[in-house]
Parts: sequence; C-alpha cells; structure tokens
Amino acid sequence: MAVVVGEAKPRTFFGHPLGLLNLFSTELCERFSFYGMKAILVFYLYDSVAAGGLGLTETDAMVLMSLFGSLVYLTSIVGGWLADRLLGPYRAVLIGGVTIAAGHVVLGLPLGLSGTLVALDLIVIGTGLLKPNVSVMVGQLYAAGDPRRQAGFSLLYLSINIGSFFSPIIVGWVSDRSGYHAGFLVPALLMGVGLAIYVGLSRQTLKGVGRAVAQPLDPAERRRWVAIGGVGLVAVVSLLVSATRHGEEGLQVVANAMPAVCVAIAAALFAYFLRDVRLESDERSRIAAYAPLFVAGTCFFAISEQQGSTMALLIDQSVTSAVGGFTIPASWYQSINPLVIIVLSPLLAGLWTRLGHRQPSPVAKIGAGLIVACLGFVVLSLPYLAGQEKVSAWWIVAAMVLMTLGELLLAPTGLAVTSQLSPTVHLSKMMALWFIADALGQGINAITVHAFDPTQPHNFFLAYGAVALLAGLALLATRRRLVTMGRGAL
Repeated sequence: MAVVVGEAKPRTFFGHPLGLLNLFSTELCERFSFYGMKAILVFYLYDSVAAGGLGLTETDAMVLMSLFGSLVYLTSIVGGWLADRLLGPYRAVLIGGVTIAAGHVVLGLPLGLSGTLVALDLIVIGTGLLKPNVSVMVGQLYAAGDPRRQAGFSLLYLSINIGSFFSPIIVGWVSDRSGYHAGFLVPALLMGVGLAIYVGLSRQTLKGVGRAVAQPLDPAERRRWVAIGGVGLVAVVSLLVSATRHGEEGLQVVANAMPAVCVAIAAALFAYFLRDVRLESDERSRIAAYAPLFVAGTCFFAISEQQGSTMALLIDQSVTSAVGGFTIPASWYQSINPLVIIVLSPLLAGLWTRLGHRQPSPVAKIGAGLIVACLGFVVLSLPYLAGQEKVSAWWIVAAMVLMTLGELLLAPTGLAVTSQLSPTVHLSKMMALWFIADALGQGINAITVHAFDPTQPHNFFLAYGAVALLAGLALLATRRRLVTMGRGAL
C-alpha cells in the first residue's frame, strides 16, 4: 500500500468539525453579552437617576425584566421561521448578532428610558434571530447518524455556561467602578468579537453550512410577509414605548396581555398538531402526552427566571455580601447557576450512563426537577420566616444550587422529550412549544410580581413553590400513564 508522505490530517475541534469552533465561539460571546447585560439590567432600571439608573419603581423594573425575557423566547419562534423561509440560518445569525451588538451600544449611551426600550427591542429581535439558528447550524455540521452529534451539542451547551459564568463577574465589576453605561458596553464589545470570529472563520470552517433556505418564499409571499413583519415590528415597538411612557398602568396592560398571547399560540399549535390528518394515532397520543410536560416546563421557568428579578432585588437589598473587607457585587450571584451547571453536568451525565435502562423515565426526571427547584424557594424562605432582616449569602447560594439542580434534571430532559414526542413533519414547531413554555412562565411573572413584597418575600416564594410542588407531584403520579401515551418515545 502506498503511503502519502506529509499528508496533513484534517483539523478538528476536539474531534469535531472545525465549524463547531466557530459556532462555539459565537455562542459563547452572545451568551456572555446577554447574561452580562441581564445581570445589571434590573438594578439599572430601578436605581436612582443620581446613581446612574432610570429611577423606575422596583415593581415596574421587574415587570419590564419579565416582559423582556418573555419576548426573547417568543421571537425565537419568529427567528426560526425567518431562517426557514427567507434568510437561511447563516444570515439569520449574522443579522441577529449585528442587531444585538447595536442594542448593547444603545444601552451604553445615556439615552434615558426611550433609548433603553429601543435597545431592549433590538436585543429581543437579534436574540430571536440568532439563538435558534446557531443550534440549527451545529446540527448541519454532522451527517445523518454521526455519533458525534450529541457530544457536539454538549460542547455548545458548555460554551453557553462559560459565557454566562464570566459575564456577570466582568460586567458587574466594570459597572460598579465605571457606571452602568460602561458596563453595558462590555457586552457590545464581546458581541463584536463574536461577529468577527463568525464572519472571519466562516469560509474555512462552515463552507456553506447554513446558507440554504429550507422552504424559500416565492416573490409574492416574500413581499407580503416583509410588509406584515414591518408593520408588526413598528406596532410592537410603539406599544412598548407608549405603554411605558404611560407609567405602571400602561406597562401592566402589556404584561397582562403576554400570558394570554403565549397560551393562545400554544393552544393553536396543539390544536393544529392534533387535527393534522397526516398524523397517525400514535403520533397524536404522543402530542397529548406532551401537554402536561409543557405545563411543568412553564412552572419551572416561572421559578427559575426569578433569579434575575425578585431574587436579584433581595440580593441587592437584604443579603449580607461582605467577605472580609470586600463586598460581593449583587450581579456576581448570577454566576452561581452556570457554575453549578458546569460542575454537576458531567456528574449527572455519568450517573445516567451508569444506570442505563435503570435510570428514571424522562417524565419522572421532569417531575423531580420541578420539585427540587421548588425546594430552592422553600430554603430561600426560611430566614425570612424566622424574621431576619439581613440574610446570609449562603441562603441565596443554597437556593440557587437547588434551583440549578432542578434545571439539570428538567431542562435538558424537556428538550430531548420535545424532540422524541414530535412527529417528523412538526419537529421545529414542537421545539417552538418549549420556547413558549419559557415565555409563558416569564409572562406569568410579569403579572404576579405586583404581589411581591421585599419585606416579606417568603409569602411570594412559598406560593410559587406550592404550585410547582403540586405540578411535580401530579406528574410523578401520572408518569406511567404518560409513558404509555408516549407510545415507546418515553
């Protein structure tokens, strides 16, 4: 056999296609930007004008945070559709990244409330374009049946948590020393770095990946949908600006509408699936089995997303964060969640591998995850039930660790189950339902935050925990029935 001397082996990224390095870097920078901005956003919204903030009420700040999070996940559905029908994943990610960077730049300028709303709208639109389509492109790096695919997505998940671990620390540090606007410019810089890597390495690493439009619109459809999209975008921006300028009442009008919008979209999708004549009875049964899991996901996200609003407020106002002569910035607590994920993910993955077919069913994992997350709220309530006005940071750490452990049981399982229960013809639409569960959870938070009293937060947390506990127990009680309805997919 002839030997080719000096033949170079193709370069890889930990044994994966080199395109994964590109997308890993892009996702890391985007998640750094998103979570860095989010770590200081609520403080900026309610801090006094004299201290560099906008001076909103604490309640309005938390409502706006919840609305922002809800819209991010709703626009992910639109971003997936635009990539499928108009842009292709590569251009969707590029346009999304540019739009996100522009939003962070606007946040970094002293433009007041109107400028902040424009910036948040830009970030919502950009994230909706970028977030779902990076994952689509990772999937396109691998041929059908390539055993490296799942590991490739695990590496992408690692990039998310690396970015979200370091960003609150760095952005919080800059914000504490140089002001909020300087803090917001750090995410803008990192998003710019991510875009430079994405574009600069695309020819060598992606080689056409994500360029194709899966179901392109014909010219007439394109003109119609571009017009509809433009009108819709102007309407949404105008509504948010108008609502916020009318104060708490106007903002609450939008907040009250958000859960109804999410429920209407989810109900329409479920009805569309179940009435599709192309589906067999087993496929319809699997979709019906997914409905309780969708509710469980909504309950979980309603708890988990409190970390950036009600819990951030408590950390800022009633948690003792002094270690020696150093006071830990409130924003740094947002790094606990990704740190726990980085540490515990390999341990749980190893446990499931070792248990093999003896591991709990996906339904049991989701139910257990919801209960564990609810225990985080119980732990957080204990010092306030005891009448403490100043709370040790360890209570916050313990609560966040439990909530993150619940996330590790529930969130990856929920994504996998969504894929497993989906009919092939509706996979992307079923995945959209998981995003809607998060959007609905945050929409519910936008309504209920008016009941939050920072002097007695245990009432609020225990009420949420009770609902989550009941939902988790109901799921565990019906797990065998749901597994049967899954027709072998669960």
